[in-house]
Amino acid sequence: MKKILSAVIFFSSSLFISSLAFANDITQERGYVDFASLDSAYGEPKVMVNLNKTMLGFISKINMSDPEASELIKKLKAVRVQIYNMTDNDQPALDLIAKVSKDIQNKNWLPIVSVNEKGEKVRIFTKITDDVMDGLMVMVVNNSDSREAREAVFINIVGEIDPAQINKVTKSLNIDIDLK
Repeated sequence: MKKILSAVIFFSSSLFISSLAFANDITQERGYVDFASLDSAYGEPKVMVNLNKTMLGFISKINMSDPEASELIKKLKAVRVQIYNMTDNDQPALDLIAKVSKDIQNKNWLPIVSVNEKGEKVRIFTKITDDVMDGLMVMVVNNSDSREAREAVFINIVGEIDPAQINKVTKSLNIDIDLK
């Protein structure tokens, strides 16, 4: 009987722990976008930010000097940023932008900005569910002639987002995405 009881307790604990892991799995959130790593093409990102709900909670508490920004940050579930220096080959970054754009449009993300200029490609998408913005995706490839300025930027903000306050939140997190 002890073995059966132990097995039931172990099995129940396993289900509980796995359900918690699933509940905290950011990949299951509506505003999450899987932008694959470009490490194999460009090496480690020059900037990598990966803030989960817990870290954002700490930041919102630290940022009490601006209660409005603090309240906005509390509603976020994740902020992910990857910025890569590009070599002369910008094709992997351009391919990733095309793939992610296609994938998220198939998941009802709305394109809000698309720029195709010489030396720059920008895509900004938002995920809106029941009149609430719960995801923002920014992808930029700057393939200018200046070797130092050549970079690929991928940003995903997950959680309830007030569009009028995006710059305030990103400034509070010290992330400049220059949305004006």
